[in-house]
Amino acid sequence: MTSITKGYDPNAAGDTVATGSYTVSCTRLASDPNTFSWQLGADNGLHNAGAQNRVTMGGNANRYNYELYRLTPYINGNRWQDAAATRFAGTINFGAALIASQSGSFDLRLPGPQTVDPAGTYTDTVTVTVRNSSGTMLSQTTFNVSIITIASCTLTSPPGNINLSYTSFQVAAAAANANFGVNCTTGIPYTMALDATSGTLVGLNYTLALSQSSSNGTGVAQTFSINGSIAAGQAGTCATGSCSGSDTRTLTITY
Repeated sequence: MTSITKGYDPNAAGDTVATGSYTVSCTRLASDPNTFSWQLGADNGLHNAGAQNRVTMGGNANRYNYELYRLTPYINGNRWQDAAATRFAGTINFGAALIASQSGSFDLRLPGPQTVDPAGTYTDTVTVTVRNSSGTMLSQTTFNVSIITIASCTLTSPPGNINLSYTSFQVAAAAANANFGVNCTTGIPYTMALDATSGTLVGLNYTLALSQSSSNGTGVAQTFSINGSIAAGQAGTCATGSCSGSDTRTLTITY
């Protein structure tokens, strides 16, 4: 059996897949038949929750789900487990030899996205059992699963436009805002900043402010806002009945 190590981004929208391999090796006596039928099953790992395979770090509170598959598509009937219908099976042909082997591959699938836990290395140990054609256990071995996650932040919903309507010399400030969402690895501190917090459009001075400039990741999307305003009592430089102007600002997430 080969151990599996795979990098994983729990924010990824699709599956993350790693491929492992197995080899069944057998020895016979010269008087034994020159073929041997075998079955190969895998349990649900050391940190399973019932039939659900899981890798963990620092206890079961921090974990990610994964599954092992014998073949595609990745549906329950194609999982690699240790019931008769979910084992690999084959027949080794020795010919004239006394030692022979047969190899194959399997897939490990990490679904995405999953709730983001702290960055680090998540592990599990899977026990593999070799059986004869009638299902009698012959031997066991294990292989390790290591899933490595790194700190990440994703802008889950970018801010929209901030539309400020203003009439010359109006007595109250104009205000508008735009929301945005950020999903960062649990426990990771991050900051948010705009490339500029003020500007002038058609002779009107405006300001921008973030509802919050820093936070800590929770593994789920957190919502913040950019608040824009134009102070009261400004004339502007519009020479017609109505005028418009626009600026493009940049929001930066640092972690």
